Amino acid sequence: MINKQQFFLVLVLSIFSTFVSADHPTVAFGAEDVGPISTISATPIPAGAWGLGLRSEIINNDAFSTEQLEDFAANGLEGVHSIDRLNSTSLSLSYGVTDNLSVNSRIPYIERRNIRESELEEGEAEAHTHGDSVGFGDLLVLAQYKISNSKKSDVSLQFGVKAPTGETDVKDNDGVRFETEFQPGSGAWDFLLGAAISKNINGFSYHGNILYNLTTQGSQSTEIGDALSYNAALSYRLGLANSDASDHDHASHDHTDLESNTAKWDLLIEINGVTREKNEIAGIKDQNSGGTTVFLSPGIRLSSGKFRVFISVGVPVIEDQNGKQTDINTRIVVGVSLAI
Repeated sequence: MINKQQFFLVLVLSIFSTFVSADHPTVAFGAEDVGPISTISATPIPAGAWGLGLRSEIINNDAFSTEQLEDFAANGLEGVHSIDRLNSTSLSLSYGVTDNLSVNSRIPYIERRNIRESELEEGEAEAHTHGDSVGFGDLLVLAQYKISNSKKSDVSLQFGVKAPTGETDVKDNDGVRFETEFQPGSGAWDFLLGAAISKNINGFSYHGNILYNLTTQGSQSTEIGDALSYNAALSYRLGLANSDASDHDHASHDHTDLESNTAKWDLLIEINGVTREKNEIAGIKDQNSGGTTVFLSPGIRLSSGKFRVFISVGVPVIEDQNGKQTDINTRIVVGVSLAI
């Protein structure tokens, strides 16, 4: 039987997708059960524990207007894209192989809404409407191995792979296949390598991680740019000062109240950043791709028994995109997790 302590970090992986940009959802291996929402915690799921999660991420963009796209085309900047909104809804499953090793997986359903592009049609500048790209994305699996721990902190390594299981042949309003950048799946094998640290001091839980995504060429001779993700998070359980701190070790994710139906509230604040290289199509780099985005993401989680409900609202504090790309307005993450 799985004991109470084993439920504390039931979802090291709640759900994750590709690295964040105006056109891509985020990596979110965060310990949404009690730890961060998007930052990866250093603590693997204990042996024999299972976790199930459902998460939805909505990225609202400051889309280019029709006039802006027409101006781009008139000035020789064809192929500038605009997307109104990106939705990514994912289902995740996690398992503790040993007390030091856990394996986490997710499958997303991705929706890119109102894709438009600057074009010259018979010499006339226009904002061409391609429509929506919707479908299942690529399966992603991440293993986490704890290499060091003390009473107050853990250190772990992560390694994983993205398999080309997603849809790559979605067509636009004209029956033309979308470019790979806007397909739900990339058609490529990608590889992940990272590290994380978690520490508990005076009732606060601190987390930090880096994760590198090495991409390969996928469908339509396209390689989505490599990306480096870097995150930091702080969480605090309300009312902790009035309880026994030994029962709330956030670094090791050891809670003794998971079978209680009493509502618990966690406040969180995260910094989530990514730097991505430019995409490459048939050996030619896309000058309107890649760059750096950093979010400030406050959040809150309600816990009751084995259930967790959470929400995070991220606003970009740094946006340094290459070429012409839509800026991000807000990123909203909401979901639920269950210990099984």
